[in-house]
Amino acid sequence: MTMRRYLCFACVLTLIAAASGQEKIAEEKAAEGKLAPLVTKEQPMSFWMEKKLEYSKQILQALTSGDCQGIESNSEQMRLLGKIEGFVRRRSPTYTSHLQSFDLASRELTRHGREKNIEGATLAFHQLTTSCVSCHRSIREVSPSFETKSSK
Repeated sequence: MTMRRYLCFACVLTLIAAASGQEKIAEEKAAEGKLAPLVTKEQPMSFWMEKKLEYSKQILQALTSGDCQGIESNSEQMRLLGKIEGFVRRRSPTYTSHLQSFDLASRELTRHGREKNIEGATLAFHQLTTSCVSCHRSIREVSPSFETKSSK
């Protein structure tokens, strides 16, 4: 294995270790009939959402500066994070369907970044953002008390 593969493997193991606590919370929510975790002042945005938001900000910065390598690497990292999160939250069929849209858009974003196609990457980023908004809207419908940090 190359050094890059070792580093990727180490990152995946770290994320899985961090997710182990999230899975217990997800099981409790599923038992209560709440498949989506609440985001409140007492329970801030999940680790997953914070990382996805960080990657999306970096992608937007890369798009505006024409940094195709930044687009490719950040969208690929976000896609891998989504895959790991999907494994942890696999009990929610609604979330799973949204994750498929997210995965498709992030793969397209990675591809356009690799091909140095800023216009295609911009469209893929829009599709990715649309999938995020749609998923969060579904979460709010399942759990009306869902709040984001900005709604406080």
